[in-house]
Amino acid sequence: MRESVIIIFLISLNQIYGQQMELIAGHVLFRHGDRTPITTYPTDPTKETDWPNGFGQLTNNGIEQHHRLGKYLRGRYGSILSLNYTASEIHVRSTDYDRTLMSAQSNLVGLYRLYNISDDKMPIQPIPIHTVPTNEDFLLGLNDCPRYEQIEKEVYESDEFKNMNTYYEDFFKQLKIWTGISNITMYNAWDIADTIYIEQIYNKTPSWANESVQKTLSDINDASFHFLYLNNDSKRIRGGPLIQDICLNMNNSTREQTYRKVKMYSAHDTTISATLAFLGINYPHQPKYASALFLDLYKQNSTYYVKVEYLNVTDSNKAYPYLLNGCSAFECPLETFTAIYQPRFPASVEVECTKKVPPTPPNNGNNKKLTVILCTIVFVLGILIVGTFGYFYCRKRERDAPLLSNGSFSQIA
Repeated sequence: MRESVIIIFLISLNQIYGQQMELIAGHVLFRHGDRTPITTYPTDPTKETDWPNGFGQLTNNGIEQHHRLGKYLRGRYGSILSLNYTASEIHVRSTDYDRTLMSAQSNLVGLYRLYNISDDKMPIQPIPIHTVPTNEDFLLGLNDCPRYEQIEKEVYESDEFKNMNTYYEDFFKQLKIWTGISNITMYNAWDIADTIYIEQIYNKTPSWANESVQKTLSDINDASFHFLYLNNDSKRIRGGPLIQDICLNMNNSTREQTYRKVKMYSAHDTTISATLAFLGINYPHQPKYASALFLDLYKQNSTYYVKVEYLNVTDSNKAYPYLLNGCSAFECPLETFTAIYQPRFPASVEVECTKKVPPTPPNNGNNKKLTVILCTIVFVLGILIVGTFGYFYCRKRERDAPLLSNGSFSQIA
């Protein structure tokens, strides 16, 4: 009797709470690991030859960061990935930069750890990493794109951007003296911020770059990322193709078509920023080294769900979930997710990139006020015109209409 009651209770629980979420497919976009500076400034005592392998290269720290991230991914995706590399399960895509290709390699070593390897065998499992030339990389947003360059120019000419330049004007004047760069604005200050940040990590900062200066440079750097993808066209062009690729893989998995259980994308801070912006996630900061954005597909009771999480701190194991606009929970039904974002996908990013449009009016408070005032004036004038016309029209009808008897009025009523 007791066993029957327990069985009935368990069945009831299953009916109430349903099945557990089952991971179907994982998609991860990550930034490369720690690297050397991209460039320098005239007065910098540290030259390119002082950095291992020169500018823009992955460091040993960066290699280790991605090796650890790969181990984290093994724990995250271990339920759907085989212990050994299986070509049909995973696809890895990288931008065509040494630091992103090497980050992907380091990551995969952590993801596919080999066991019981004898001395006469290779200590790692070779895994293909796919890439395309940078100027053709529409998927990860690095391709040549006149339309995006046009939008970027409009942003730099906007009142908001100019006001930011004015705000930091005194600091920029001092920065010119320290760095030897003749012209510094928000446009190029983030290059200096990046170099100083890396020099601080390796104890190579010049004497003028004290804690206060570094804090200001960090604020400028974050502000620069705020301006990158304000325009809907820029979000669609730079962030849309990747989400479109992920969405296709998700929907293929639900239709029993060919799909990959895990898709990895090794890219840059700007790639992550563009993807977050396309998803409608406000993140006005520079993504950290080896930070990772996850878009994972789950299944529960025959319904598929998408969950978006961001591992935004290097070497953290706690991914932060995002509630997407239009979704009522962190686990967003795939049908809803597709309905929200599919209309925003570029029909052809190659075509959109070549199209230049008339300059977009600057998005500032004065223009908004002017628009409201003009709309109000047009609305009031419209009412006055319609009212005047209606008044004279009715007077004319009264003059032209025959007099009605009580009987005929009753018939009309």
